[in-house]
Parts: sequence; structure tokens; C-alpha cells
Amino acid sequence: MSIAALAEVGSPLTSPRNVRPAAGESGAVLPKSDRFEQEQLELNLRNARLGAWFVMILVPLCWFLDWMAYPERKLEFLILRLACAASCVPLLLALNGSLGRRYCRAYPIILPLLPTLMICLMMFISGDPGSGYYAGLTLCIVATAFVFHWTFREIGITLGLVLLAYFACTLPNLGKGADPRTLGIFVNNTGFILLNCVVLYIGSRQHHAIRVREFASRCKVEDQREELAERNDELVATLNRLRETEAQLAQSEKLASIGRLGAGIVHEINNPLNYVKSAVFLLKKKGKNLPPDVAESFNRIAADIGEGIDRVAAIVSDLRTFAHPENRGCRPVDLYETSRKALRLLAKEISDRGVTLEDEIPEGVMVHGDENSLIQILLNFIQNSLDALVGRDTPTIRLRCHETDSGIDLIVRDNGSGIPKEHLSKVFDPFFTTKEVGQGMGMGLSICFRLIQQMGGEVKIDTAVGSHTQFILSLKKPASA
Repeated sequence: MSIAALAEVGSPLTSPRNVRPAAGESGAVLPKSDRFEQEQLELNLRNARLGAWFVMILVPLCWFLDWMAYPERKLEFLILRLACAASCVPLLLALNGSLGRRYCRAYPIILPLLPTLMICLMMFISGDPGSGYYAGLTLCIVATAFVFHWTFREIGITLGLVLLAYFACTLPNLGKGADPRTLGIFVNNTGFILLNCVVLYIGSRQHHAIRVREFASRCKVEDQREELAERNDELVATLNRLRETEAQLAQSEKLASIGRLGAGIVHEINNPLNYVKSAVFLLKKKGKNLPPDVAESFNRIAADIGEGIDRVAAIVSDLRTFAHPENRGCRPVDLYETSRKALRLLAKEISDRGVTLEDEIPEGVMVHGDENSLIQILLNFIQNSLDALVGRDTPTIRLRCHETDSGIDLIVRDNGSGIPKEHLSKVFDPFFTTKEVGQGMGMGLSICFRLIQQMGGEVKIDTAVGSHTQFILSLKKPASA
């Protein structure tokens, strides 16, 4: 199977999933066929080092064979073996540089040829065309076939050169009048070498095809694994969106329930409040007939009762306004009055926690937004500040605003514990919370962020661990402002 056959196995070569970073080249993206070539290159480099060491070590160690077969030539053959081993040193050193990487395709040819030429010289020097050293040639090509993953061209060139060297060293000696027995041994040896070449050539073709199919199957498995990972990521993202939607629906249901409850409270409480207001009005009217010393104390008490009744009515009305599910859209909103409504809802909690509230929002500041959304945003910002102030000395929350070129900045600042840097980028993520289980869902600031975007505003955070946290809500001015 050729490299081009990779296009027919698995996904098309043009598929985006069929490119991978090449080994040793981080970030480089290669098509499937080029990636196969790259893997073969890395494999050849590794095997070339192994093959060079084999030649450098095994060739000199086999000198004892020369001692046994040709004792009269043992010194000459030792020099040949040492020369063969030494010739591998520059090849091995070149593998560590760009030169060896560039010409690594030549190593499967050069490395078996070095001991082949050495053996052929030994056969020529011995003058024996039927020398048993032909087995060394077979060993060279067989061992190289195990070490290297030959391509068709490489094995064809190598086997052709081995045969050429074999005939070049034996035919001259054969032509000097060898006896029939020597001729028969030569033919026998030549037959074995040719059969080995045929087997190796066919086997290498089969092994190459198997490697290509294995590579294509591996790429297909990687594609499927990658596709599965993508689908898993999509599933996780979908589940997160479902959880966020479910939490928002639950929050909407809670707000709708509070709205209905608030409407009922307003209806049920306003009637008796009206009776009380009427009674207080009559008391004030009657108080005019009292003696001056008594009337002053009486009127002050009646005024306190009336103020308390008005505050109860305002709190109930603010609760209904905040929890009403209807979105009335953006319009001019009095920031001072809106902040008063939010602070009335949290007044008791602020007082119970011993937090000092510095309210510096002046009257008459108008912004473009939705009153209900602004109340919810302020409630969340102040509630987070209250949680951050637990255990702090002189806990303080400061509300202020100032005009900018583009609009109005509403600032909520506390001297709490601050937000760690690693959490800063996630504070507006759904379900992110540092509170203990059961104390928060991590949806408050996420919903606030969405509401701010719907009003066309922006939010920034200025914080320092152990010092402060400051939410800066940038809102637009009304068109008429």
C-alpha cells in the first residue's frame, strides 16, 4: 500500500481532523500522508543509531570467525573489520545534526552496504568464489530488514547493490578456473542469496502495507476519539446551559411567587393601614384642642406613628416592585430613589451585622435603565459586601456615584477581605461560588451581569486581597439628560 492509499483508508486527507502536530514540532500541523512520512523519519533516525552501534560492535567481535576460517588472513581481515566499524562513527555523529536528518533515507542503504563491502572484499581476497561468507551477506540484509522499515525503493536499491558487490567479488575468482565442486557451491550460495532477496523484497512490501494500514487505523481511532471529546464538550456545555436555565427559571419562579405574595400583602395590609392613618389623622385633629403642654407631646407621638405606618407601606411596595416579574424595559430612572428602595430591604440585615453604611448618592441623579433590575443588582452587590465583611474590623460599605463622559458610574465599595486574583475572572460565571454548600448557588452575580448587559451598561471590579472590593457599574444617561 502506497502513501497515497492513506486517502482511501479512513477519513479524506482534506478532513480537518486528519492533521496532527508532527513529532518534535510543537504546533506544526501536517496532513495525514506527511505525518506518516514524519513518523517514518523519526523511526529511521532512531533505528539508524541502533544499526550503527550494531555494526560498530558486532563486526569487530566476529573476527574470531576469520581466525577459524582463514587464519592466514586474520590480520588483513581484522583491519577490514576495524575500518568498517570506524566508518560508522561519522555516520553516527551526523545523526545528531541537520545533515543526518536530511539524508536519513540513505541510512537503510549505507549501513548494510558497509559490512557487505567488507565481506565481499574478504571473499575476493580469499580467492574462494564458493566461500561460506556469503552467509554474512544474507545476515546483513536480514538484520537490516528487522532494524529498518524499508520502502520499496530503498530495499530494491540495497538488494541490487548487495548482489552487484557479491558478483563483483566472486566472478573474477570463478573465472580463474574453479573446479566443478566450487562452481556448484557458488551456484548454491548464489541461489540462497537470490531467494533471500526475493523473500525480503516481498516481505518488506507486505510489512510496509501493514504499517500503512496500522497508521490509517490509528488515525481513524484518533479522529473518533477527538470527535467523541468534542461531543462530550458539547454535552457538558449543554448541561451547564440547562443548569443555568433551570436556576434562572427557579429564580424567576421565586420572584414571581414573591411578587404574588407582595401583591397580596399590599392588598391585605394597606386596608388596615388606611384605617390607622385615618385614626392618626383624627387624633392629630383632636390634639389641637388639648392644652399646649400636652398637645406638643401628643402630636410628636402621633407623627412618629404616622411615619412608622408610611415606612411599612413603602417597604411592602418596594418588595412588590422588586419581585414583580414584568420587565418594563429601560427608561429614565432616579438612582437616588432606586437605591433607597434597595437599602430599605436590607436595612435590618445591615444593622444586625453592625456594618456602617456610607450613602453618598445625591438626589436627582437620573440614569437610563430598568428600576427592578437596578434594585436586584444593588441587592446582590451589597449582599456580597456584607458576606465579605464578616469578622472584619470597622466593617463599612460605601455607596457613591459620579458623572463620566459617557454616563454615570455607580460604585459599591467595602473594606472586606477582597477577591483573590485566581477567582477574579470567574466571579460572573454561572454556579461559581466560594461559599459553603447550601449558602449560595453562584448565580447572583451571573444574573446581575446579564441584567447589566441588557441595560447596555458595563461592570468593573477593583479589588485587593485583605483590603477592599469595589464594584463599578457604568450606566448611560437618559436621552433627554
